[in-house]
Amino acid sequence: MNPRTVGLSLMMLSTMTVSTLSFFALAVAASELAVEFQLSKLQIGLLGAVNTAVGALLSPASGKFSDSVGGKNAVGTTLLFSGLSAVLLALSPNYLVLLGASAIGGVAQGLGNPATNTAISAGIADAKRGIVTGIKQSGVQTAVVIAGVAVPTMSAFFGWRSAMWLTAALSFSLFFGLGLVPAKTQRGDENTTTTGHSTAPRLPMFVTQVAIYGFLLGSVGGGFGRFLPLFAEESVGLSVGRAGQVFALQGLVAVPARLTAGVLLDRGVSARKMMIIMATVGAGALLIVTASSGGRPNLLWIGTILAGLTLGTWNTAANLSMIRQGTNAGKATGRLMLGFFLGLTVGGPAVGWSIDQFGYTPAWIASSVLALLAAGAISKRPGSASTQPLVAPETSVP
Repeated sequence: MNPRTVGLSLMMLSTMTVSTLSFFALAVAASELAVEFQLSKLQIGLLGAVNTAVGALLSPASGKFSDSVGGKNAVGTTLLFSGLSAVLLALSPNYLVLLGASAIGGVAQGLGNPATNTAISAGIADAKRGIVTGIKQSGVQTAVVIAGVAVPTMSAFFGWRSAMWLTAALSFSLFFGLGLVPAKTQRGDENTTTTGHSTAPRLPMFVTQVAIYGFLLGSVGGGFGRFLPLFAEESVGLSVGRAGQVFALQGLVAVPARLTAGVLLDRGVSARKMMIIMATVGAGALLIVTASSGGRPNLLWIGTILAGLTLGTWNTAANLSMIRQGTNAGKATGRLMLGFFLGLTVGGPAVGWSIDQFGYTPAWIASSVLALLAAGAISKRPGSASTQPLVAPETSVP
């Protein structure tokens, strides 16, 4: 990689990190929030749900916005909303303000992937987009690691609000790196005529398949990601700090996994096949986690590692598939994120309600079933006409 590619890659990683950090920090700080604000598990789930609901509602518009204004402006807008959300979370005096601040963070969530995918589509040659996408998607898992390691420590010494101030500081400091992000499309306007008018074709059916896949695994992640730390405390018997380490481990193993996935995709591995494998193995990982209930921490560690390698890694293949839609990268990503965030929105409250009513085991088993359904949703190849890529043949994703 040349220095500019390295700089853009790091900026993409950092943007994805801060746009999701407060979301994960709230999950790790769930026990502190429950005590301070007297919250049920359903209310904790709603904190994440309002964030992802806003992200889902804005995803289609976010994709078009990113294509319209270019990667640089879209990334800057993402950082702005991320910082504002974190400040409001840090200052929240009650649950309603927490909900409002989380909703503002949903704007950053909704913009994060379309903005960064548009920037990669504009500034990176196709042969390197896989590894850059892997680096970029590792930002989400970097946020998981930071949340899992830093939040328990910072909460113990300074309170959970200190983690929100850290997120705000990181978000606003990244404005100094916007010069690394391409402002407009630089790699050709594949879908425009000589007169400058858009002739972009409809998105292929594969994009819709990936969005459905994202909805199902988003539903899994919305529950598993939000309640894994509490499960580790309440059902496995780990301390708050140890439960945070379990949460961080999922993100830690997913970072090299996402990078490896990017390299494999650059070398011609099928994105479709990779997503099928990840969903199927992820279903098994959830069953292993389920079996750890009742004081079996070794199974929890094993299941969490497998979940990080699969349920925490599929986004690389999915997002690269959207980037390969050329000048429609933002629009395609918006459709993927609509499905994904709708899943996150449903998953958090649904799993929280299920845990309140029936305990953790039925919730994890249902999540495993959803992962298998996701594998089925992506496995069927549509008719050849609907899978034609929007860009050059070598960028075909199925």
